[in-house]
Order: sequence, then structure tokens, then C-alpha cells
Amino acid sequence: MKIQCPKCDARYRTRTLVQAHSPLQVTCPNCSYRFIVAATQADDAKNDSILIVDDARFFRELILDMLTPRAASLTTANSAGDAWNRLQRAHFDLLIIDVNLPDASGLDLIRKVRADKRFEKIPVLCISGVYHRDDDARLALAAGANDFMTKSFYPEDFLSRIDRLLDR
Repeated sequence: MKIQCPKCDARYRTRTLVQAHSPLQVTCPNCSYRFIVAATQADDAKNDSILIVDDARFFRELILDMLTPRAASLTTANSAGDAWNRLQRAHFDLLIIDVNLPDASGLDLIRKVRADKRFEKIPVLCISGVYHRDDDARLALAAGANDFMTKSFYPEDFLSRIDRLLDR
């Protein structure tokens, strides 16, 4: 379940479920504010929101097909500029960013995201179709990505990494 602190607006996940007749008292790990989460709040919890940034339409659609059964809110962008504009207008729980974008490097986008206090804690999975062994992975992690993988992946591995990043 996702919880949002009413005082500082910090969002985080908990595996605790709220029963219909037993509200849950929560202490925000960000600001230490104590508040009650009622069953109705748990029912209204939003799905994960994921931004997929890739200039290849085929690959965006492939990721959409894999993630659609997970009931996440999925948004796509085909360039770094488009992604940055979408980040200004909506909250995302995960970013999936291709290294090679038409208007800027995906690594530059990751650095820009990490430099902005509003987005610095959003998990980032960096992907690349052109893989230069350890160089791409090293550069992606140095730019601020939480994980890196090539586009030639097994769907189970991709989904496992998504789950791990969303549970952070």
C-alpha cells in the first residue's frame, strides 16, 4: 500500500494492510509526523506511476505491454525534453530511461533528474540497446541510475527489477 504524509507530502510504500475496522497509526519516516491511515485511504491508494523514456516506438510499446497487467499508471516520452516536461506536470514512482535519445543523452537526463530536489529520490532504471560492456552500466550508475540493463533482456528479469525498484 502507498501512504502519503499529510504534513510533508512524502510518499512511501508499506506492506501493512489496513483492515476495514482497524485504522493504522503511522509515523512518517521523513518528518516524524504521526497520522492515521483509514481503510478508505488504503482503498484509494494510487497505482504506481511509471514514465518510460525511449525514442523507439517499438520498445515503448513492448514495455507498455509488459507492464499493463500490473495496473500501473504508464506514461511515455520519446525524448529527454518530452520527459522533462512530463516530470514537471506529474508525479512518477519510477523512471525507465534509454541511454540514446534524439535530443540529449539519457545519462544527461538522469543527471538533471538527480540534480533537482523534487525528483532526486525517484528510482531510475537505465536501459540501452547499444551495449558497450561495463562502460554503459558504469556510466549509468555514475549518472545516478539505480539499475542498468540492456534491451536484450528476459521479461522476467525486467519485471523483477521493476518490482525491486518500486519497493525501495
